[in-house]
Amino acid sequence: MNNYDVIVIGSGPGGYVSAIRSSQLGLRTAIIEKHQELGGTCLNVGCIPSKSLLYSSKYFLFAKKEHYLHGISYEKLSLDFEKMMKRKNDIVKKTNEGVKYLMKKNKIDLYQGIASFQTNHRLSIIDKKYLKEITKIKFQYCIIATGSKPTCLPTLNFDIQKRIISSTEALSLKEIPKRLIVIGGGVIGLELGSIYHRLGSRVTILETMDNIISNMDHSLSKEIQKILEKSSIQIEKSLLINNIEILEDTKEISVHVKKNNGKDMKYIGDYCLLSIGRSPNTKYLRLDNIGIKKDKNGFILVNDFLQSSINNIYAIGDVIGGKMLAHKAEEEGLYVAEHISGQKPNKINYNLVPSVIYTYPEVSSVGKTEKKIKEEGIEYNIGIFPMKSLGIARASGCTSGFIKILSHKKTDEILGVHMIGEHVTDMIMEATVAMEFHSSSEDIYRICHPHPTFSESIKEAALLSFENNSIHM
Repeated sequence: MNNYDVIVIGSGPGGYVSAIRSSQLGLRTAIIEKHQELGGTCLNVGCIPSKSLLYSSKYFLFAKKEHYLHGISYEKLSLDFEKMMKRKNDIVKKTNEGVKYLMKKNKIDLYQGIASFQTNHRLSIIDKKYLKEITKIKFQYCIIATGSKPTCLPTLNFDIQKRIISSTEALSLKEIPKRLIVIGGGVIGLELGSIYHRLGSRVTILETMDNIISNMDHSLSKEIQKILEKSSIQIEKSLLINNIEILEDTKEISVHVKKNNGKDMKYIGDYCLLSIGRSPNTKYLRLDNIGIKKDKNGFILVNDFLQSSINNIYAIGDVIGGKMLAHKAEEEGLYVAEHISGQKPNKINYNLVPSVIYTYPEVSSVGKTEKKIKEEGIEYNIGIFPMKSLGIARASGCTSGFIKILSHKKTDEILGVHMIGEHVTDMIMEATVAMEFHSSSEDIYRICHPHPTFSESIKEAALLSFENNSIHM
């Protein structure tokens, strides 16, 4: 029976990163993955394929609606959806191969199968197809990084007629829906809805909350809704989903809802994408065998060091809840590997885990929302600078959006930064680094920003937050 210092269950961003770091720090490491390909949800049916399609659909949209403004015209514009999907698949495959290479490079043993706890120092690995034990493994420490899966409504299955789908199926459709209904106005719903809207689908987003992207600053929610609706995406909020049915005669989907005014409505589409959240993947781990505690929603409970109720078994990423982001899982994976090896890494500052959305324009955020600052009774300054005031925005044609900086009224320390516009998924890192070092808005204003760039908007917003002045507005 093989014996390891560290066993990692799950090869997503949190899992494979923690395995690599563990090996780098001199720990004999193995990783267990139940699927054929490494990389988890993010690489196979999440971040990478969705961004591939988002970029492809964005180029198509620009060719269709924007390029003529630059003097570029076509005799005939066509879309090869099959080729677009093939490009996406090729990118996923190449990235899969990259993760496999990293496992070999870092001398990490790979086991394919389902991991199941026997004791807090021993695992069984079970063949996924035949459900028979392949081997047993001993370990000193274990890192659970099994991620999450799309949540379905209790009375439905995602595979009914292949018309009621999750994000997984939405990334592998064989056709472009004529009418796509998206239930859930969070990150996944907006991104996947955007893909198919750009390709020609009539998209309706149904949200049960009062706002889309309700966990982000309200100003971002309000602005992105205005932009998406202007592009002809229909957004309905504050709904109660009563029923989803397949109309047998037409194979269409009918979604029955009740509006907050009590009125019953129904929406008809070819496909219905459910993006109502994600649930932890713990089904086959047999956590009860060793007494690992979970919360009422099935997420593994951990302490400040990311240890479960069994202190030699850690858990990271989606399986512990919180922000379900690949980069958050990676940071947790690095932290746990260093903690196990005897180092004393800094605690993860979850307030400074940035959130990004690849709509057009993009959305990003880090730190506290304005609502949160008000709830905490903090006096604050605010600086909002519109992208349309930038020379580069006019030159590029990307004039939508703004930068919003919230700073402490007395100390001027930056408390939160919220962005919508071109390239803001990259620009958010300036704010994140600044906040990590407790910078003030004056600090940002005093730093020279290159011209002409979108990053100048951060400098302008900082000056507005610092002394309510702007150079270019």
